[in-house]
Amino acid sequence: MKWKWAIVIFTGILLVTGTLLAFNGHVRGAAKLALTTSPIVTLSSADDTTTVMAKVNDGAGFQDVLSHVEADGWIFEEQVGSMFLYSKGEESLVIMLKMWTNQYIVAEMTKG
Repeated sequence: MKWKWAIVIFTGILLVTGTLLAFNGHVRGAAKLALTTSPIVTLSSADDTTTVMAKVNDGAGFQDVLSHVEADGWIFEEQVGSMFLYSKGEESLVIMLKMWTNQYIVAEMTKG
């Protein structure tokens, strides 16, 4: 009888975890960050918008995201709250930083 309950509980945990990983991109991103040594993972990319996630690590996550952008040749122009404006030639890049949890940040980068 104990084995049946153990199997039911284990199956329930697998179903909940599988559902979260299948339908929530942020959970997948957090899992990727936990399993890899990469400081940034891409959650989605569509048209001119890219969404990335980083682990906060006492503020290092913010710097990882901004350094990643600057490494691509973008030049910092202005900061307004949690929005950062970058430019490269005639192009502009707007980055909106949001806390997802107390351990992860999500950055939505839109070219315009």
